[in-house]
Amino acid sequence: FTKVFIAFVYTLLFSDSYLKPLAFASTAKIGMVLILFTFIVTNIKDFKVFKNQVFIYFLPFIVLALFASFWSDQLVTSFQKSISYGIIFFTAPLIFQKAYKDNKSFDQDVVSAYTIFLFVGVALWLINPFEATLAGRYRGLMGNPNGMGTLLTMVGIFVYVLYQKGKNLQNLDKKSWYLFLGLFIVNLYLCGSRTALFSLLMFLGFTRIRYFSNIGSLVIFIALVASSNYILTNLPFIVLSLGLEEYLRIETMAEGSGRFIAWNFAWEKIQNNFFLGGGFGFTEAIYKEYFHYLSQLGHQGNAHNSYLTLWLDTGLVGVLLFLLGILRSMFGTASKVPYAMAAMYTVIVSANFESWLAASLNPFTILFIVSLTLMMKEEAPADADNSAEMALKKSDE
Repeated sequence: FTKVFIAFVYTLLFSDSYLKPLAFASTAKIGMVLILFTFIVTNIKDFKVFKNQVFIYFLPFIVLALFASFWSDQLVTSFQKSISYGIIFFTAPLIFQKAYKDNKSFDQDVVSAYTIFLFVGVALWLINPFEATLAGRYRGLMGNPNGMGTLLTMVGIFVYVLYQKGKNLQNLDKKSWYLFLGLFIVNLYLCGSRTALFSLLMFLGFTRIRYFSNIGSLVIFIALVASSNYILTNLPFIVLSLGLEEYLRIETMAEGSGRFIAWNFAWEKIQNNFFLGGGFGFTEAIYKEYFHYLSQLGHQGNAHNSYLTLWLDTGLVGVLLFLLGILRSMFGTASKVPYAMAAMYTVIVSANFESWLAASLNPFTILFIVSLTLMMKEEAPADADNSAEMALKKSDE
């Protein structure tokens, strides 16, 4: 199951790539998630032991997304996307828990898999910089630099949770750690993703103050959000004073690299179907329809905001149900896991600048799902395995 999990993760990674030899993954990931779903359903007795709270918490949103397909202009596409969203939230936690339980070296194997992926990206950049860059920015094996940044953000959270929850990763030899962390930092530096850099710094900051009460950290986060306009206004001056204006692309900071144009356009279209949205896939369709108009204004791409994307697709009701799922997941573990709130804040900020959380079959959402699953996983007693063995011996005697 570890091999199955890693194969699925790699398929999702390849589906985001620009390389022609990996083009098969865009179709393969659909077949793969359906096969995994079918396998679980037909062998459900083997998975009954695992809790799937993530799916339960997000089920109201998934149900609404399915209903939203019926008033979509693209009923079939919308229905397929909403079904896919539900399947990944059902399948990923169960496959992950099965692999995590059956394989004691699961966490080491997963870290090795991501280490290899990051290494190959850097190697490609050294051999053929043109293939590993987009508009002068490093993207490795990912489709674009911001995608690499989002991947590093979610991998950082996932590996941190694995390290805190399991002893095997804590026993990983120093050379392997140095290799992973070195490649992680190199990829982060080369891709130049401001969102990833600030998100990871914020995550590290909040994990350091985890000994505060959850209410205390929440107050600090709310204060940061409330003062975001002031911070963004003065950020260029801070960047200039640090001499990082070229690396952090200060010339595009004021307009948010076209994001403000995308956000204003999304908000304008939201008014047409404020409460129930236009169904999954509506955002993608509307941005394609107005591609030339938005390009003239200086924007290319999608809404660059998961919440606006969800609002366009499922309306205000959908956004509230989705946020409720996040809050139930995080607050349900906050009292037991001191870094749960730090992870929540980081995901909220990252999703505010990219639309990855509004899609299912990408290499980022699955990391979000399994990180939540692992944080909610109840710890077994330290001597549980020994007790079971002793009981078995006594029964044999």
